[in-house]
Amino acid sequence: MADLLKLDLSAIGGAASDARAIKRVFEQSEHTAQAAADAAGHPELAHAIERFASTWDDRRRDFAENLGRLAGVLTEIDRAFTELDRSLATREEN
Repeated sequence: MADLLKLDLSAIGGAASDARAIKRVFEQSEHTAQAAADAAGHPELAHAIERFASTWDDRRRDFAENLGRLAGVLTEIDRAFTELDRSLATREEN
């Protein structure tokens, strides 16, 4: 029965950690596009960068929210299967 399901729980936990790290990068890059627009030196180029930045800001926030949700789900999966594994191991011992 133990051969029916094999999960790499460290990979699941690692994926959750990676998702949280990427989420932080998205959250920390909030002002990068505005700084680029300020440094553009040409008003039309600055305006184009600002337009891109405003769209990107919305998408970046969405990505960050989704990455946070994904990290939470992966953490719960890791926790649930770790708990199940311990429970099944205890049953086998008895």
